Parts: sequence; structure tokens; C-alpha cells
Amino acid sequence: MTQRTAQTWLSRAERGTTLGIRFVFWLATLAGRWTTHQLARLLALYYAVFDVTTKRTSREYLERVHGRRVRWREVYQHVLRFAHVSIDRIFLLKGKLRYFDVTRTGTHHLAELTEAKRGAVLIGAHLGSFEAMRAGGSAKRYPINIVGHFENARMINALLEQIDPHTAARVIHAGDNPVSFATKVKKVLDAGELVAILGDRVGLNDKTTTVTFFGEPAEFPSGPFILASVLRCPVYLVFGLYFEPNRYHLYCEPFAERIELPRATRQEALTATIQRYAERLEEFCRKAPDNWFNFYDFWRTS
Repeated sequence: MTQRTAQTWLSRAERGTTLGIRFVFWLATLAGRWTTHQLARLLALYYAVFDVTTKRTSREYLERVHGRRVRWREVYQHVLRFAHVSIDRIFLLKGKLRYFDVTRTGTHHLAELTEAKRGAVLIGAHLGSFEAMRAGGSAKRYPINIVGHFENARMINALLEQIDPHTAARVIHAGDNPVSFATKVKKVLDAGELVAILGDRVGLNDKTTTVTFFGEPAEFPSGPFILASVLRCPVYLVFGLYFEPNRYHLYCEPFAERIELPRATRQEALTATIQRYAERLEEFCRKAPDNWFNFYDFWRTS
């Protein structure tokens, strides 16, 4: 069950070619954000018309959010929002924050953690732009290390690493040997740094927990929450929502001082914890419905 869900997104061929990705990077560098965003309208139109999986999964998600049938234009806007946020990664990694109007709610928590040199786990989602949160944190000198699965985005991540080697040095690959992975995470936490991980997408061989999300059962990865419980550190939720034409609103809120998973009631406690995360994610999805970027069969649990 877990592997089937993960393979849905991990095994899909990475969109575009290296040449195409480099062209977008070249255009963004030469022509700027506005022109590149206009090109994104054509790319989004192509996928909203011809990519069957993207159209179907976008529609299924949006209808859950809105509780009604959605128009094709709403699917197109959803795909376009993903394209715009993806392009903005280039400018955010290059440190060109002047292009953006960045507002913040609750990010003083990160400042307090940094000042106290206290390690913590930040759990986000494929909602809006985590790059905006990372870049905003970098501007404030918050030491954020990124944990993730990068199996299906090697080309674009390799290019983005060339743009900002400093960020690349703060990436922890979740596909590493489990012992090596846990050692790396503990090391940065012990140094008083922050570890950020996305909690809404299942990787190959990941353990999952089924909870209710937008009224229906859905699988979420158990790993981020089990990891946080083992590390016995504070946990915060972080999201960076995008609103046209150039605004990113960064959110940070406490989730748990410690995630406790007692041996006798481990699964029940884990399910309750992940259900609470799913409910908060649902609330943020409602703030910006076109910001959630999981274009695969998210609600398929078997």
C-alpha cells in the first residue's frame, strides 16, 4: 500500500528536460520574473489541457476543498500557481527578495529558537513555497536544514544547487542510510540548528498512517513525527503561502513541545498526532486552495 502510493509520484518522469529547465533559468536571469511568469501561462495551459493525471488529481483535490464541482479555469489556475511558485524558487535561491512582498505571522518563534541555540523540527507541506520560508529564514539568519526526497527532481535540484551552494550544503537526503540520516539530523539539532521536513508526501518504503483529510481517509508519512519523537525536541508547523502577484505570507506556529509516543499506546498516539497535523494542513489549504501541489492520487489508500 505504501509503495504503491509512493511510486505514483516518485516514479513519474521528471517533467521537462535539462535543456528545458536551463532555458527557463536563462530566461528568468535575462528577462526577469514578469516575463518568465508570462511564459508559465503557456506551460500551465499545456498541462491543464493535455496532462490527464494533472487535470484529474487537481480537480479531485479542488472539489474536496470547495465542496462543489470546479470549473476548468480553476484547474488551470491551480497548475499556473505551481508554475509560478516553481519559477520563483530561482529568484528566492538567488536571494532576490526585492521581487517579493513578504509578510510574516509567528516567525518570532524561529528567532527565539535561534537566539537560544535550541534545535527544533519544522514540519511543512507541499503547500505554497517552502523555499520562501527558507529564504526568509536565511535573510533573518535562521539556520534551517532541509530534509527531503529528491529522487524525482534530480535535474532541477542539481541546477538550483549551482545557484546557491550554501543551501545545497544544508540539504539532508531522506533516502540515505537510516543510521547515517538520523546521525546527521541529530548533529544539526545538537548544534542548535533547525531541521525542516515536509509531512504530506510518502516516500518509497516509508511507514504511513491513515487519517482523515478533507473528510476522506488519506495516507500520511509517519516518519517525520516518529523522528521528532525520538529526537525529543520542539516541533513547529511552517507554511509559505503565495498570493498574486508577488506576496508570500510566512506562517510558523507551535505544534508540540515534544511528541510523546508511549510504547503501550504508540499507534493511537501517532494517529492522533498526524490527525492533528492533517487538520492544521487542511486549514491552511483553505486559506489558499490553489497552493497545494500534490498532483497524484493522494487519497488512494490501497
